[in-house]
This record gives sequence, structure tokens and C-alpha cells, in this order.
Amino acid sequence: MSIPKTTKNKHWFPIPADLSQDRRMRRAMNDFKGGVGYGLILLLFENLRREPNYKYPLIDLDLLAKDFDVSLPILQTIIAKYGFFEVIKDENEEFFLSPLLSELMVPYDEKVEKNRIAGLKSAKNRKEKQEEQLKQLSSKTHKKEEFIKVDETPNVTF
Repeated sequence: MSIPKTTKNKHWFPIPADLSQDRRMRRAMNDFKGGVGYGLILLLFENLRREPNYKYPLIDLDLLAKDFDVSLPILQTIIAKYGFFEVIKDENEEFFLSPLLSELMVPYDEKVEKNRIAGLKSAKNRKEKQEEQLKQLSSKTHKKEEFIKVDETPNVTF
């Protein structure tokens, strides 16, 4: 799967072209008519994508229900019933996440990390080159000062 070259939008995520044919999605589409099940699952994916580590606190699920204009029990059903999401406990809080979304994001996350490391390496090399240039410039300036100091006292007679 190729990652778009223009990923200025850091919230981009891939969607499998056959997601609507997945049995879990077909079940959600059957239970929630008019594409509502499909839409809610994708809306949850979008929201997870924007969150650190692709996980969302369950305590705030009511906020998503309000944003999506659906009841809290409907979102709880979508998360619990269709197998696209898992609930985990992290320290003192419960979250939900999507193993599918996490798997789909691996190539993107690896590319971001590779670019981050390359950027750090490039910045280090640039800094070392600048320091070397400053050292050379300083050395040349020092030699000019020595040359000027030799001729410091001109013999001038009036």
C-alpha cells in the first residue's frame, strides 16, 4: 500500500477498498440501515486517527455520540459488537482502539519515524559543517590579525 506523497494532513489514514465486504462491516450495515453502521465505524476510525496511540478514552464516548448525533448506546454497540474495536484498560482509565486501524497505520508510522531520524541526522550534519566552517573562518581571521600586528607600528617621520 503506497502512502500519498503529499501527507501534509497528519490525520490521513488508509481505508481498505473492500471494507464494505468485510463480514463484520456487512453485519453492522445490516443492523444499522442506510450506511449508518459503515459511517459510524469510519467516524470512529477518523477520531482514533487523531488521538495519540490511536486510542480514545471511553469516559468521553458521550462527546462523540453528541458529535455524531447518535445515542451513547448505539456507539457502545458499534464498539462492542462488530469486532473492529477493542476496549483496554491503561493505568486507571479505559480506552477503545482499533487493531485494524493500528495495522493499517504501520507503514505510515514507519515512514514518519524514518523521516524524523533522517531529519535529526541531517540537522546534526548541518551543525557539524557550520561549526567546521566557523573554525576555518576563525583560523583565517586569526592569521590576518597576526599579519596586521606585524605592521602595527609604522615608521612615520615628519
